[in-house]
Amino acid sequence: MDKTVLELATLVNGRVVGDESVVITETRGFEQSVPQAITFAIGEYVEYIGLCKAGAIILEEEVNDAPMTQIIVDNAKAAFAQILQLFHPPVVVPREIHPTAIIGENVSIGENVAIGAYCVINDNAVIGDNVTIRPYVYIGHNTRLGNDCDIYAGAIVHENCVLGNRVVLRAKAVIGGEGFGFATEDGIHTHIPQVGNVVLEDDVEIGSCTTIDNATMGSTLVRKGTKIDNLVHLGHNVEIGENCFLIAQVGIAGSTKCGNNVIFAGQTGCTGHITIGDNAKFAGKTGITGNVPADAIMAGYPMRPHKEWLKLFAYENRLPDMAKTIKQLQKEIDALKAQLKES
Repeated sequence: MDKTVLELATLVNGRVVGDESVVITETRGFEQSVPQAITFAIGEYVEYIGLCKAGAIILEEEVNDAPMTQIIVDNAKAAFAQILQLFHPPVVVPREIHPTAIIGENVSIGENVAIGAYCVINDNAVIGDNVTIRPYVYIGHNTRLGNDCDIYAGAIVHENCVLGNRVVLRAKAVIGGEGFGFATEDGIHTHIPQVGNVVLEDDVEIGSCTTIDNATMGSTLVRKGTKIDNLVHLGHNVEIGENCFLIAQVGIAGSTKCGNNVIFAGQTGCTGHITIGDNAKFAGKTGITGNVPADAIMAGYPMRPHKEWLKLFAYENRLPDMAKTIKQLQKEIDALKAQLKES
């Protein structure tokens, strides 16, 4: 594909600085760019624009003396995403039901639906319009999938779960697996039936190999617009608010209630039966051990305010030197005490 910088700027509603006739044939990352490619830069990368070899670059502010043509936009990352879709269009999936798919009784299938090879759609499932179900997907009894959902290979949606419109499940995601509930008596663990479901509201995306357990009763809930990365686990009866980010290897124990616009960085772990307020942010590997107010920024284990954690971390790096100083001071104190006794 060949596109001029002017054509690409028009696509993203950007302003061209430099030669608008430069021809772009591919997209590249900032550090891997070549003269025929377009890339983008934000944050600290802008400082190194002189080292970039791209033929064009997307920026949020004009850079004087840049060595390539610039496209200036309000949001460089979003604009580059548009251009990525232009140069790398998604694979077109045939809108058909593959002959190897197994469809149960009383299944409702909307218009323009694709169901891939070796899928299983169980009894009483409802599949909305424009849904794509890729090979080896399992859809359980009484499930409901809204319009425009995209279910990748090997994903599982267990019985009674509800997916809204435009929900994306990446490969091997498991929605509505049995919640982890046991009663222990005399050292014997007895399973408690988990009879609830999982509800994913509109525009939720779930990463590969992420597991969301069904509720003991009621629903485990992920509200609209939330994006969940790979290898995340949500326990039974967890509720996640709108437009949250959960990054890889986050684990949230059962019955935790989370507000809107919350960010869990990678490997954050959260105890159960707590409440997290709107707009809270957690640094990577934070151990969440109790309720968190709105707008808090937390880090460390056990969690503490991020600024406090930074101070403690700085002191930790100095502990060997501080220990030497304390030993030396103790020797001096002991010597002074001995002099006082002699006098």
